Amino acid sequence: MRNRFAALTLVFLAALAPVRAQMVEESLPRDPGPLDLIHGDSYEQWILQSLAGDALVGLGLGGRAVPRLATSWKILKDGAITFTLRADARFTDGSLVTPEDVLWTFAEISRDPKASPTKRAILEGAVARLQDGRLWIRSPKPPGRLLLELARVPIAQKGHPERGSGPFLFQKEPAAWTFLRREHFLKPRIDGIRFRLLPDPATVLQALQKGWLTIGAPPARPLPPPASHHVVVQPMNAQLVVWSHAGLGPLQLLERWRQDAFPPGLLGQNAKPSHGLWPESLGFEPQAIDTEAGPPKPPTLLKLLYASGEAFTENLLLALRERARKDGFELRLIPLEQAILVDRLRRGEFELACSVVVFEPHPWAVLEYMEPNGPMNVTGWRDPQFAALAAKLREPGDGAWLDLQGLWAKHPAALPLLDFQSVIWVDKRLTVEPSPLGLYLGTPGAAGWRWNR
Repeated sequence: MRNRFAALTLVFLAALAPVRAQMVEESLPRDPGPLDLIHGDSYEQWILQSLAGDALVGLGLGGRAVPRLATSWKILKDGAITFTLRADARFTDGSLVTPEDVLWTFAEISRDPKASPTKRAILEGAVARLQDGRLWIRSPKPPGRLLLELARVPIAQKGHPERGSGPFLFQKEPAAWTFLRREHFLKPRIDGIRFRLLPDPATVLQALQKGWLTIGAPPARPLPPPASHHVVVQPMNAQLVVWSHAGLGPLQLLERWRQDAFPPGLLGQNAKPSHGLWPESLGFEPQAIDTEAGPPKPPTLLKLLYASGEAFTENLLLALRERARKDGFELRLIPLEQAILVDRLRRGEFELACSVVVFEPHPWAVLEYMEPNGPMNVTGWRDPQFAALAAKLREPGDGAWLDLQGLWAKHPAALPLLDFQSVIWVDKRLTVEPSPLGLYLGTPGAAGWRWNR
């Protein structure tokens, strides 16, 4: 049976071999669903949207806002932002991108309760309109924060949530997601990218070693790349996070367990135990949970939900379960399909839930844990002091950040277990643009890649 399975795997992988010379071959660990610039919210969906869509601004390699659909912007004295749109940006049907498309996209996200929670939180309380021929946006958020967050809101054509203006044209094939180069202001230099669904890490490794994937993530354990590829390491603002709907006690246990739960051989080159409550990569000093007022003793049975099908995450959680047993606790692991897990998180129907979080490269990103409608505030966390402290935040590094972190430390709703970095193998013939956002989510992203001739 094992030999038959291996033979079938090789037959499947062989289908990758006859590739178009200038197509980049990649893989996805799970089905991202249809391209949808209004509703799509998974990490895989964000990759699709970054290729097929454009936001008003992009995030450059240094984490600063750079022009994208907007050639320029101005922050007014009252905190509003005005944008001047490009005259040469077009959707895939040839139509020009207009301010009406921007207003429609914003209105749909704000109107539709099933729209992306991330985007709904970004536009919470925002008002947008045309003023003197320019797009005008005002938000309760500081304008510097709003500007950076708008990079996560690609603009759809009015009435067509599946249609963007990005550097690549999306074509869904029976067994692949294909993106073809378009005439675009970012001037992409590769012909396109083709993704295939390869959920098994062993299959991905085999395809990389055979040279059938241009880009791919090797297993966590250190392995030398094949002669055709080289290693690219990207520090990431990404963590494995556990939310608690069962009070503070389980998080205090997890804070202790995370220090010695994961054998170094298991973590390999991709991860290390987290310190503190917020990512150090965003400039935060480690802050432990405030234990002055000890919480009630947690129950000995703890139920933790997680997304099934991710072998690396499952192995990590198995190691965490073994560590819990040493202290007399049973950590019951409950795998769910990604869509079901997201739905349970949105509804708050869990005791403990685990997921990988990729933060934007600025400290404002952690406020999504605390804001009333923040996409990471899945437990309904609230504190009467939050609004006053958040209102004092103006720039990264302000003293108010320390006060806010101290407030969170008194009764946090989430705890990071691991900090990640991205280790990928890239075909030596291809030059890519690494960044803390990964290969795709920054600007120019994949449009800046090139084949070495």
